[in-house]
Amino acid sequence: MDFIPGLPDDVARQCLIRVSYEKFSTIAAVCRVWKSEVEDPDFFRQRKTAGYTRPVFAMAQARVVPNRSSGGMKCPTLAYRVTLLDLETGNWSELPPVPGFSDGLPMFCQLVGVESELVVVGGWDPDTWEISSSVFIYNFLSATWRRGADTPGARRSFFGCATSGLERMVYVAGGHDGEKNALKSALVYDVAKDEWAPLPDMARERDECKGVFHRGKFHVIGGYCTEMQGRFERSAEAFDFANWEWDKAEEDFLEDSTCPRTCVDGGDMGMYMCHAGEVVALQDSRWQTVDKLPAEIRHTAYMTTWEGKLLVIGCRSFGEAHVAYMLDLKSRRWRKLVAPEEFCGHVQSGCCLEI
Repeated sequence: MDFIPGLPDDVARQCLIRVSYEKFSTIAAVCRVWKSEVEDPDFFRQRKTAGYTRPVFAMAQARVVPNRSSGGMKCPTLAYRVTLLDLETGNWSELPPVPGFSDGLPMFCQLVGVESELVVVGGWDPDTWEISSSVFIYNFLSATWRRGADTPGARRSFFGCATSGLERMVYVAGGHDGEKNALKSALVYDVAKDEWAPLPDMARERDECKGVFHRGKFHVIGGYCTEMQGRFERSAEAFDFANWEWDKAEEDFLEDSTCPRTCVDGGDMGMYMCHAGEVVALQDSRWQTVDKLPAEIRHTAYMTTWEGKLLVIGCRSFGEAHVAYMLDLKSRRWRKLVAPEEFCGHVQSGCCLEI
């Protein structure tokens, strides 16, 4: 059966890879041939090579209900859902609920993007508040969720998590178990094989650490050991895949003993984070000021980068609506992103996908 009657298959494929990602599920429903084509991993790679992929930010964001009578906003529950921001169109949207969690995402789950799939790892059950070892994967090509293999070993939360992207691997390290004991163990998840494997232990326990995949290594930044309980340290460790071992801990990686949750990979431009009302960058082993944060953001909830741009979401004071700003790292100009009221909730975690 031809892809498109009357057209050579290579021309028909060029038509399909130009379709917006929101229409993938519609394409897959047309016929079995199109469904097979769209769900083939080569479809995404061809689309990327041809330059038709688009940056989409996925976030675990609090559900906010507009209070139109008072002109304000209210968040009646601590329910989180996966929201999407299409940077090209400026559109905000929401994914269908994760199977088994119709009332909201697991609290404090981690989101990572692996090619055209979104991986949701761990968190707390929003009903029982028990630590969840669940893994869910949303495929943007088929517009469906599937259950992945649970994280093995002790159930952990507040762990560092990152992905290498091209290798379709997700890395997890640190966090704490159900008894609030900080962990130094680490794991790797192969999304394609749906298999977990252990990594060597880190040199020290790291609760509430931040995982960042930077320049070919899995960096685990900051955190604290069981005895310190909330007193963050400045050190970081990086896993060297070539030697299959952790590099020696860098003791003064952070300038201050602070929560590292805003640390993000900036590619060749270094690493970025928000600190003391500023965006700072790690360049030549020193954290240097890039620019001041907008006045509307005094508490940063989430930050990520994409091709020379930096997205920051936060609020002026706790309890207020969250706003989103984009910084062009070349021109150093901020641009406020318009968001509907229902997409102004707190963001716990997120990632950027190229779809």
